[in-house]
Amino acid sequence: MKRGVINELVQLLYPDDIKCIVCGKEIHPNRYGICDACKLDINLNYCLRCGRHKVGMGDYCGECSSESLYFDEARSAVSYDGQAKDLIRRLKYGGAQYLAKAMSEYLLDVLIVQDWDFDCFTFVPVHKTRLKKRGYNQAEILARELAERTDKPCAELLQKDMSTPNQARLNKSERMENLKGAFSAISETPKHVVLIDDVMTTGATASECAKTLKRAGASVVYLLTFASVPEKPLRDSPTQSIRDFRR
Repeated sequence: MKRGVINELVQLLYPDDIKCIVCGKEIHPNRYGICDACKLDINLNYCLRCGRHKVGMGDYCGECSSESLYFDEARSAVSYDGQAKDLIRRLKYGGAQYLAKAMSEYLLDVLIVQDWDFDCFTFVPVHKTRLKKRGYNQAEILARELAERTDKPCAELLQKDMSTPNQARLNKSERMENLKGAFSAISETPKHVVLIDDVMTTGATASECAKTLKRAGASVVYLLTFASVPEKPLRDSPTQSIRDFRR
């Protein structure tokens, strides 16, 4: 075999231009596209309801224990901080659609552990004006990457009818009010659906999407996101409060 052909085969099997998706350092190919120095904060101590990282020892976090959420169960792969924030920003606003391949591997790991029984993936939609401006929907890209890695299809089940103001500076109740009636179902909805998004902040958007899916015929809606905003720790721990009381 000619040396040129051999070199091409070696480069195909062992490429030397694969770079860490976080820091850009050259790495040996791996599922996650990340070097040893750039580890994400894997979400292991999670709330059994909303899936966000919780600070206490109980099963549920303080963020959603008293809230009415329309999705049945939620999980996220990592906590929304540091390097995860940067990856989502680049995927969402920086045109770095290639990041979805590696990010979907984290989602797949969660999906394997959960072993949910479902019919298809779908995704949180964006309004047509934002889609035209950005050129793509990052949640759809993640959902389609997951569909390629499983035997489940990705179906476009929702559309966003209202162009809502930016949610970033709104609290949870304001977000929920802002999103009322923002979504509608555009096709027949299967009974069991996994809803995909890049990040869960308060859960308001996903909850409104789940409500719309259930009104269209879904009986169970799971939520799977790459990241979620972790539960805020209490200002004072129980131990600190006891010390303060004794003074």
